[in-house]
Amino acid sequence: MTPKTNRLNVHSRATFVRSSVKKNATTTRIIEAVMPYFPKQCHCIAGFLDDSDQYWKVNYHWDLLVHMIDKFLAMPAVSSNLLTCARAIRGVLLTNSPNPQRGYRTDRTVGATKDQSQPALIVRRHATLKQSKRDFEAVLLKAGVIKAATKSNPVSTDKPWWLAVAPVAAPSTSTHGTGYALDIEGNNAETSRIAKALGATLVFNEASHVHVEWKNGARIQG
Repeated sequence: MTPKTNRLNVHSRATFVRSSVKKNATTTRIIEAVMPYFPKQCHCIAGFLDDSDQYWKVNYHWDLLVHMIDKFLAMPAVSSNLLTCARAIRGVLLTNSPNPQRGYRTDRTVGATKDQSQPALIVRRHATLKQSKRDFEAVLLKAGVIKAATKSNPVSTDKPWWLAVAPVAAPSTSTHGTGYALDIEGNNAETSRIAKALGATLVFNEASHVHVEWKNGARIQG
């Protein structure tokens, strides 16, 4: 039986949904249905993404990963072999850079920085990014920057590291293009519990946030 959850009514649209979140009719219906059940510390950080937005998202994650690698390289007391690994990962990423190279990570709205790369090049960039995220996660775990044991509900200071290595869908394949997928940040365990109680068809904890899908719409149980 689907667990029940209670209406909290602590959010307005402005407090629950980040201003940069894009919406279509499906996204809007789902947000309005689920928002009353989430506590103050939970916020919707992503919603509908069209194909162009999904290309931008690859570049956002590329920019973020390079930024976090640079932060790692500046950390004290990291073993030389792990620093060498991090530099190698950074070098691989730079073999297929966006044009312009940076700006996506700090965009205030999705798609603000326009990449001049051809779509096929961004698709190849995604494949490189996917492997580089896996490689850098292994480096971070070995360095003790993040811990696998806390991945399901990491402390806030660890979440930027987990976001840097979080999976990102290939362009034109993300369920964010359907409008029924939301990314929600906050307490991951509580977000997962509430989403399941609201009839989510997929709850995927990405450590930095929780990816939730309501393919059949939100189904309020209690």
